[in-house]
Amino acid sequence: MPTIENAFAGIVLTAQTFNPSIFTETWLTQNDLVPADAFVGMRVFSPEAAQFQTASFQVLVIPPKMQITFGIHGNAGGADLPQRIATRTVELLPHTPYQALGLNFDYFVAQPEGQDFSGYTRALFGEGQNSILGEFSAADARFGRYLSKDHGEARLKLDIKPVQAGPEGERKDVLQFSLNFHHDVSSFSLDERVARLAQMISRWASLRDYAERLVNLATADGVAG
Repeated sequence: MPTIENAFAGIVLTAQTFNPSIFTETWLTQNDLVPADAFVGMRVFSPEAAQFQTASFQVLVIPPKMQITFGIHGNAGGADLPQRIATRTVELLPHTPYQALGLNFDYFVAQPEGQDFSGYTRALFGEGQNSILGEFSAADARFGRYLSKDHGEARLKLDIKPVQAGPEGERKDVLQFSLNFHHDVSSFSLDERVARLAQMISRWASLRDYAERLVNLATADGVAG
């Protein structure tokens, strides 16, 4: 079976403008966004940007967006704290002109043991009647796919592409599945935006499960046998 080598998630709030200067270490701890003893490494708090991390996630706040990134598998902290940070930010700053929320999932999938990577991607995405496929008949050709649809209140975009990933010197060919659940709130009142964003953030776990289901569906057909 294909192997998920790694998986990452992101919670991205976009706005007409954020005020990064609000996000000081004192404000974060006093408002129950991040425990005081959770910060690790270097952090930056300035009028132009706020950037900090804990052992399990990283946060970047710049005027166009707030972005929280974290690992999905093997993350002892899970998504509870990143979700709380996003939700509390929306609740504490309700007059920020939020535009949209993106819940992002990236999975890096290796071919099944014993299978050639190029042949694996061809079996998954390189067969069909489109004439352009004839120009990619070489053994070194690799294939991906882009798909999108509405999913509940979000627009789902799924981009599948061959990439190289891993530590320097140990990089290997994998398929990257990038899923973005985009929820646009720009047409609603500020009060409605806060409620809709909080509700969508609370659906993170069910959307993760659906994302993994799509990855498993997409890769199952490429297993030789």
